[in-house]
Amino acid sequence: MAAVTELSFLLFALINNIHAEERIIIQKKRTSYTFNLPKNTNSCLISRSVGEEKLVLWNTSDLWSNNSSVPEHLKQRLVSTVNTSSYTILNLTHSDSGPYQEECWTEGNVTHENNITIIVCTTSIDRRGFGASLGETVNLPCKGAADNLDIHWLKQNSGYEQETWSRVFGDNMTSVMDNVRGRYQVVTNTSALRVSNVTTTDFTRYRCLVMNQQQCVSRYTVQLVPYEIIYHSVGETAVLSCTITDSTDYQPPRWMVINKTNSITHLGQQNQTVPSVDQNYSLVFSSLMLNHSGRYYCKVSKREQRYDLVVCPKFGPPAVELFSKGEEVNLKCRDWREDKVHGWFIKSHQKKGRIFSVTYQRMSRVSWSKYDNGNLVISNISVGDAGEYWCAVYDPDDYQCESTERTVLVYNEPFGIYSTFFKVRCSVLSVLLLMLCAAVVAVNLRTRRGEQLSAHTHT
Repeated sequence: MAAVTELSFLLFALINNIHAEERIIIQKKRTSYTFNLPKNTNSCLISRSVGEEKLVLWNTSDLWSNNSSVPEHLKQRLVSTVNTSSYTILNLTHSDSGPYQEECWTEGNVTHENNITIIVCTTSIDRRGFGASLGETVNLPCKGAADNLDIHWLKQNSGYEQETWSRVFGDNMTSVMDNVRGRYQVVTNTSALRVSNVTTTDFTRYRCLVMNQQQCVSRYTVQLVPYEIIYHSVGETAVLSCTITDSTDYQPPRWMVINKTNSITHLGQQNQTVPSVDQNYSLVFSSLMLNHSGRYYCKVSKREQRYDLVVCPKFGPPAVELFSKGEEVNLKCRDWREDKVHGWFIKSHQKKGRIFSVTYQRMSRVSWSKYDNGNLVISNISVGDAGEYWCAVYDPDDYQCESTERTVLVYNEPFGIYSTFFKVRCSVLSVLLLMLCAAVVAVNLRTRRGEQLSAHTHT
C-alpha cells in the first residue's frame, strides 16, 4: 500500500515536468491500455519513470530480457503482439498511474517520440451534456466532489485517434481560480468549472477527477455542446445551421430530432422534403407547423450541436410594461392553467436579440414556478433586464405550443419618452400649442373682420 501511495505521489510530482506534447489518458480501474507503435522501425522502447528510476516495459529488439527491470507482478499483466506493434497492460491498478514514454529508431535516428500520462480511476460516472450559446457563461458540475477531496479539471484534445486529455489550467494541477486566458474558473463551493464568454473552441468534453490522497477516486465527464432556442410562429421560415463541421470530418453531419415519445428520427433523407438539408448542411423549414417543435441535433464524429425549436400559433401584438431601476416586476402568463405546461423565454437586448430560456439559465433575481400561477417575478430590476419576454403554453401530452404571450419590458428613463417629466413636458407643450393655435385663429378672425368692415365702408 505504501508503494502505491508513493507511486501516486510521484505521478503528480513528475507530471508538471513532462514534455509539452504530453497526452493524458484516463482509464478506469481493472480495464486495459494499449500502446500502438508505428511499424517499419528497427526498434522501439516503452518505458515508465518512477522517481529517478526508469522502468523499461518493452524493448522490441530484446523483448523480455533477463535483465528486465519490470517487476514480476507487472510483467504478468503485459501482453505483446509483435506483428501489430501493439503492447497492452491488463487489469490496470492505481500503481500503474504515471508518466510513460514511447521512442522508436530507424537507422539510428529517432523517428517517433511520445509522452503519455496514464491516470487510473476507481469509478467512472456517465457523461452529461450541457448546452451553451456563444458568449454565454456556464457552470459545468463535478459530481462526487466533496470538501475533503481534491479536484482536477481536464479538457479533451481533438485531432487524436485515441481519447486524450489536457489540463484546463495548464501545468498547475491545483484548483486555481483563473487560467492564462482568464475565462476558466473553479467555483469554490461546488468545484464546478465556470466557462465564461463561451467560444467555439470550448465545445468539447470535460472531466473532473476526484482525488483522495493523490489517487483518482472517480472521473465525471460532461460535454459542452452548442445550444440555441429558436422561437417562431406558424408559417414562418426557420434555418438551423450546423457549424461544427470542419475539413477533418470524414462523414457529413447527420440531423436527428427527438419527438414526444423520446424516439430518435433521422432527418434529411432523399424522400423527405420537410425539413430539408441544404448544401451547407443546414436544416431548412420553409413553412413551419406546430408539430415541428422539438429538440434537433446536428451530429458529426464525437461532436454535436443542439437546437430547441419552439413553434407557436401566430403572435399577437405584445403588451408594454415600464419599469424603473430597483423595482420588482411581475409578468403574468394569462393563459396559464393547471393542466398545461408553460415556459418563459427572453429575447434579450443585451444579448443582441438572442433568445434563451429562464429555466436553463437559472437567472438570479428571477423566480418562476410551473406549479404556481405561471408568473415571472424579477426583483431589483436593472436596465439590462429590458427585452421581450414570452410565455409559451404547451400541451403536456405532445408538448406542442398552444399559445404564447409577449410582454415588452421597457426601461423608464428619468427623461425618456415614458417618464413623468416627458409626459408633463408634452402636456405643457400641447397646451401651449393649443393656445398658439387659438391666438392664430383669433388674429385671423380679427384681420378678416377688419377687411370686411373696410370693404363695407368703401361701398
